[in-house]
Amino acid sequence: MPKKWLYVIDEAIKRIENDEVELGLTALQKVQEHGKDIPDVMMYLAEVWYQLGHLDEASSLLSDILQKNLDMEPAKRRECQMLLAEIALDSGDFETAQHLLYECKESGVESIQLDLLLADLYALQDLDEVAVKYLEQARQKEPDNQDILAALGNLHFRIGNDEEAMRLLEQAGEESLELLLTKGRSMAQNGQFEQAYQVFRQALVLDRSAEVLYGSSLMAFHLGRLEEAMELVNSLHALDEEYVAAYPLAADIYLSLGKSEKAIESLQKYVDLSGFDLDHIKRLIALLTQAGRYDEAKEYQHLLKQWDEETNEE
Repeated sequence: MPKKWLYVIDEAIKRIENDEVELGLTALQKVQEHGKDIPDVMMYLAEVWYQLGHLDEASSLLSDILQKNLDMEPAKRRECQMLLAEIALDSGDFETAQHLLYECKESGVESIQLDLLLADLYALQDLDEVAVKYLEQARQKEPDNQDILAALGNLHFRIGNDEEAMRLLEQAGEESLELLLTKGRSMAQNGQFEQAYQVFRQALVLDRSAEVLYGSSLMAFHLGRLEEAMELVNSLHALDEEYVAAYPLAADIYLSLGKSEKAIESLQKYVDLSGFDLDHIKRLIALLTQAGRYDEAKEYQHLLKQWDEETNEE
């Protein structure tokens, strides 16, 4: 790639990183306009567009490269196709991604990148057992790659192979977040709430994501540590107020603390976000009735009746 083009693109990226976004984007557009006949420059630019989140721009550019350069070196062509497939996966266009990836596969490409993209293709469509096959192929090429081991462990957990998942995640690293979450879930499912609580607290040190906060709050609730459970679920809602599963948990915690009004608020929020959930609407109606809020209870009874009618029609 001519050094001047590389320099201009890299300078444009620096501008964007320094909050001079409009100036940086203009420079990239100028490169695209004046360097359009140099495939290497356009491929590099397409990757930059992709990293910046301009998926349509990157996809259009790569498609253009493939159409205009039929005599491109096979290795370069496959590189272009795999990046285009990656963009298609991010856009949810599985049909295009599969077409491109299988074209690479049938041409004899043997690379970890191709294996990982094929694994993503099937995992995103909940075809986890097929995804495992491609991750295993990737692991054969790099047996000690921790990212591959962690991804493989998570897939095994999703398909119910808990022992294999734990073994792989331990290989990926004892302190990995994936391992801690897998241990925590497994212990919770077996009723080992104290052990699961300790594991989720370890995970919180590494990551205060909604998933970890939810697991920690749930275990604290099961152990009767209600104030701590409340603090954790409040932190979760501050982080992601649309994390639906946390609202019934919050209602349980509030009821255990004797705060029925707060429990009602949590269930109302849950119903608003999740649509019609038969069990929780009934629970909400009962709490509203107990609180003497009869008009509101009637409104939810009407919703419940409407839900029943729609279900029966289906």
